[in-house]
Amino acid sequence: MKKEDIENVIQYLKTYKTENNKLEVKAARNGFPKNCYDTFSSFSNKYGGLIIFGIDEESDFEICGVYDINDLQKQIFSLCSESMVPPIRPNMTPIQIEDKFILAVEVDELIQSQKPCYYKNKGLNKGSFTRVGDSDAVMTEYEIYAIKSYNDNVREDMRLNKRASVEDLNEESLNKYINMLKTEKPNFSMSPKEKLLKLSGIIEKDNKNIYPTLAGTMIFSEYPQAFYPQLFIACVVIPGTELGDIGELGQRFNDNKRIEGTIEQMLEGALNFIRKNMRTKVVIDPITGVRKDLYEYPILALREAIANALIHRDYSVQTENAYIQVYMYDDRIEIQNPGALYGMNRIEKLGTDTIMEARNATIVRILEEKGAVIENRHSGIPTIRREMKNMNLPEPEFIEERGSFKVIFRNSKPQIVVQSDTQSDTQSDTQILIDIQTLNKKVLDFCIEPKTAKEIREYIGISSKRYVAYEIIKPLIEKGLLEFTNKNSINARNQKYITKK
Repeated sequence: MKKEDIENVIQYLKTYKTENNKLEVKAARNGFPKNCYDTFSSFSNKYGGLIIFGIDEESDFEICGVYDINDLQKQIFSLCSESMVPPIRPNMTPIQIEDKFILAVEVDELIQSQKPCYYKNKGLNKGSFTRVGDSDAVMTEYEIYAIKSYNDNVREDMRLNKRASVEDLNEESLNKYINMLKTEKPNFSMSPKEKLLKLSGIIEKDNKNIYPTLAGTMIFSEYPQAFYPQLFIACVVIPGTELGDIGELGQRFNDNKRIEGTIEQMLEGALNFIRKNMRTKVVIDPITGVRKDLYEYPILALREAIANALIHRDYSVQTENAYIQVYMYDDRIEIQNPGALYGMNRIEKLGTDTIMEARNATIVRILEEKGAVIENRHSGIPTIRREMKNMNLPEPEFIEERGSFKVIFRNSKPQIVVQSDTQSDTQSDTQILIDIQTLNKKVLDFCIEPKTAKEIREYIGISSKRYVAYEIIKPLIEKGLLEFTNKNSINARNQKYITKK
């Protein structure tokens, strides 16, 4: 590492007064810090990082220098080669700044097959660390299991469901799938049904008994939750922007539902729940007054995100009691599934040309062949980003947490989209965005003194008589916020409206 690079990092520390997920400092002014093994382990297990010895975080990141630059290097080499399993080989760069020696130590991420790296004296379960923000945390049992199962090529979706039998699978759905295989894969056409089901990963033999696999159960079972009760989707509408917010009537949830069934059924059930609870944008044709409801979020993007959660979640015994969450807040939708990114997959590679590894290869293949959930492999993330951009919404957020993966869709307040009828033909696609709540308040403020419908239309800038009458004035009257001035003849030619006191 070059001296100027290290100086730039030190300047970052002085400016922002914080470490990060790839940067750690150690004072080491009074001797070798014995507890630095956790950082060496976490950087090796996560994404690599830089440790700078000779900077004191407790003293506002001042350069304090190290006790002995040569001995420090020997101690680090001894720790990494003799006390870490597997041994690691960091790159050390000593430099002198402000008449003090500091040591920059670069730690590379280990290849996946060598993880987890742990401190020998504490053992695998207590000596394996991962980087969480700017700190080092002991790996959970699940995190260690996820690494080892990947290294051992454990195929969780091929796990036998010994509580079920082939009779628990939907015969009609199976036959439809098998007939499709025989049509598209002629080499399969002469094989008996049982062999086809086995080759497809739907069933598997254990000694003399035949059982459905997890993949077969989740795609073809009459009721998968009879065998895996927690493999469902929890859909919740929160009356606010944070969990725990309370609605106007004291409710914690505006709506909540447990979505069960096969993967395909859960996908459609979750989408129906979202459609039911989503606010809409309204496009008004200024001439005909016909309204068209546009969903608050792009349905196609939400479909891809939920499908990804169902297909790529961790189905291991370690997460069998964890369910997928779809939480709808006032300002966002969060979709979270059990299981961090699989193997060597990285967030920065999502949606790129990089070939991503599939955790549940059998589930992916069957659903891809059925064409009901997966249409074009690797197109999900680009579709999500494109659909959000097309609706002028913020970029979706992809967050990898400890043992889970989350996608966040953010949105602004509900709006009405009104096409102006004063535009020329070449401008017919131009739209005016109006906040619904602001619009209602504007009308009520304007009608403190009696106003006609025409005056209201001119004031709010919407020329559609039908829309203003049936979508603004009528709802306000029904809510008791607006009233007729001539109650004896509500259809009077010069009827006026006044805000109810």
